Amino acid sequence: MQTSPPYRSPGFDTIREQARLDALARYDVLDTPPEETFDRLTRLTKRIFGVSMSTISFIDGHRQWFKSQQGMATCETDRGPAFCNIAIQQPASLIVTDAVADERFRDNPFVTGEPHVRFYAGIPLRCPNGHAIGTLCAIDPQPRNFGPRDQEILADLGALAMEVLELRRLSLAAKMGSAAGEAGQPALAKEFAQGRSILKAGRIVFNNSRTVVKCTVRQLSPGTAVVHVISTAKIPDRIALMIDADATSRLCSVSSRAEQHLALAFES
Repeated sequence: MQTSPPYRSPGFDTIREQARLDALARYDVLDTPPEETFDRLTRLTKRIFGVSMSTISFIDGHRQWFKSQQGMATCETDRGPAFCNIAIQQPASLIVTDAVADERFRDNPFVTGEPHVRFYAGIPLRCPNGHAIGTLCAIDPQPRNFGPRDQEILADLGALAMEVLELRRLSLAAKMGSAAGEAGQPALAKEFAQGRSILKAGRIVFNNSRTVVKCTVRQLSPGTAVVHVISTAKIPDRIALMIDADATSRLCSVSSRAEQHLALAFES
């Protein structure tokens, strides 16, 4: 019998991570189409440093997602082993001149397998309130040096990426403000009934609590939730959803599913 695991009160790291996700959510950038302003920056990064890959990535609750990529074969990866997940925790840039020689990364699946990372240089994209929501990075399958001048150039490119993102946020806010003024309160009531758009790190628990899948809660209402995962293939139709930032654990039934999305109904 599937039971809901007990929740634990959110600690400092959980609260800080939720604040970071709240900051990311304000930019409304995840899962949006490619945009030339971001692609131009990754092309420049690739050319300036002479690397084979460059990305602008954003880190949500369970993955790194690429808003722009040059030389990569995928649009997202699991967050756990991602170099960019380490980079957002740094006060400045993360420079790995040879991942095979670095004990932190030599066994990383992105080093031992595709895309066979040897060199990585990533600068956190830090919003005005200080939260690192993503990275601009240069990647190559060959080791290389990366001096102080290179790091200064990377920091400038990262600052440009953040300026573009901030301008994009202001433009979206202006458009949404205009639309909200025209729609009025009925639109707000409809949005709440369908579920608020949010960004929260969560865990899907099943198999008598032996299996845990990290997820990102993207929509939440009193009786339902929509979550994103890397893959729904092995997730059963009855699960427990844990949201540490809210100190909640709820039994759920899967009402519908797609390749990476689950619609959940909370059980009473």
